Amino acid sequence: MNLQNMAPNAKRAALVTCIFSLVAAGIYLAMVTPTDESLSKTRKEIAQARKKHSEIMANLARAAKTQERVAAAKAGLEPYEQALLVPLLESTAMRAKSLLDPLVLGAGLTAPEYESLAERALPLTPRPANQLYARLPIKIVCRGSFQGAVSFLLRLEKEFPLVTLQSFSVTAGNTPEYQTIDFILEWPAKGATLK
Repeated sequence: MNLQNMAPNAKRAALVTCIFSLVAAGIYLAMVTPTDESLSKTRKEIAQARKKHSEIMANLARAAKTQERVAAAKAGLEPYEQALLVPLLESTAMRAKSLLDPLVLGAGLTAPEYESLAERALPLTPRPANQLYARLPIKIVCRGSFQGAVSFLLRLEKEFPLVTLQSFSVTAGNTPEYQTIDFILEWPAKGATLK
């Protein structure tokens, strides 16, 4: 096609078509191409976000099961936590007295005296730097019969199953009903000061 042989209206139409084609190409290059790239990038980000969302939801489902297991474990440990000897007015002997006096007196023993002995570390391997729990011996000296002492030990075993008897001695008195009885009970204690 020769431009010189064309009619003036055809020349104008060809020129306008060329200009519009160049403008359309410019618009396409300036707006549509970056938008396609942006759309592609956004699709990738959405795919990554969906993947992360599914991972988070899976973790949340596992977390709920883990929380249930932790709650069940805490509920199982609750009786043991309740059985720990925690100081009363900064004295473990005072706490032992408040817990054991009803058992001692209920077994027919009289004049109980309490003394806290040195804490003993739990045999943990490896031993932690600051041990929170320990075995605390509590010495009890009281008066009464051998049957009363056995009755006290049976009541103690029923009421406080974590307490163990470290030693037990009976010193004869004037009558079988009036003897001096020494118990050393080993009690799991919370708030140990062992270093």
